[in-house]
Amino acid sequence: MTSEVLLYINSHLDSKITLENLADLTGYSPFHLQKKLSAELGTSLGRYIQEQRLHTAAYFLALTRVPVHEIKYLIGFEDDSSFGRAFKKLYEVPPLQYRKSKQHQQTFPVQTFKYISTKGVVNSESPKVARVFASRGDYFSESIFAVWKDVAEYIRSINRSPGDFNYYAILHECPHMTGTRDSRYDAAIVPIGFELPEDPFLETRILDGRYVRYDFCCRVRDYETMSTEVNNMLAQQTNIQHRYGASYFRFDTLPDYQDPDNLFINWYLPIE
Repeated sequence: MTSEVLLYINSHLDSKITLENLADLTGYSPFHLQKKLSAELGTSLGRYIQEQRLHTAAYFLALTRVPVHEIKYLIGFEDDSSFGRAFKKLYEVPPLQYRKSKQHQQTFPVQTFKYISTKGVVNSESPKVARVFASRGDYFSESIFAVWKDVAEYIRSINRSPGDFNYYAILHECPHMTGTRDSRYDAAIVPIGFELPEDPFLETRILDGRYVRYDFCCRVRDYETMSTEVNNMLAQQTNIQHRYGASYFRFDTLPDYQDPDNLFINWYLPIE
């Protein structure tokens, strides 16, 4: 029972978590659930949730490039001041100082190495024209990121910088369905505020239609576990019908093909 509750908490850090929600999940009364969890956790439930949020914030600050002002929303805070006060109380320094100081990161090391939000946000965006770089491989292996070396070299060749583009992986197949690890994977870049020369052989339209978005961040070796969790969550959504088509990872930055761990990812899955 405790593991089920903790899994729920860790996948809903960006939402309001109430004792009543957890009681409905387990079948316990709120009073008995709180008493049982406090005994097993060695702390109050409220404090445990708060610390999980702040440990996750430290993870984002130390290992990702997610802006500080966005991190608070990912862990369930509404404003900068309350987030800053809570973080400093636990880590002794403000969030930005923690990000900049390797000394503080060593003193208060990262305690969580993955994040997932199973909230599911339905998006209907205008399709985007992207330049694509085709490849194949295992979605759950670091080797799949080799194609991003070609992307980095292309960006340098046209005298642009990584900040001039948004970055997507086009996942054409579902290994859970096909049972194969060799799948088509395209790296795609979308220029921000300018257009690349037209090339019909290297262009495609992405995000055409309706999608549900789930967010996650972890090491590549945890991708398979994360994808299973997301697919299970989608299957439980009675008001959402999955449709055939490619899904997309939107990365928060240009993936480093040599060190692709801990990229913050918006995963868009096609729905009716």
